[in-house]
Amino acid sequence: MPDQVFILRFWRESADASEHARWRVLVRNINTRRRDVVDDVQRAFAIVASNLNAAAGEHDGQKRLDIEPSKPEH
Repeated sequence: MPDQVFILRFWRESADASEHARWRVLVRNINTRRRDVVDDVQRAFAIVASNLNAAAGEHDGQKRLDIEPSKPEH
């Protein structure tokens, strides 16, 4: 199976001056040229995990990759 290559770009964005800025993430899959923009880090990694599972499923039914959301450390 060829390597899967992803680029994740993170930035802070707010809708207006009164709203707190939130993290946005651009997920690019180099292999499929697909791009997704999501509003949180967990969703970005869920997209990566889903793509890796799909690629693994195409080749010898490898074990599924599970991503569990983590709690932020302060």
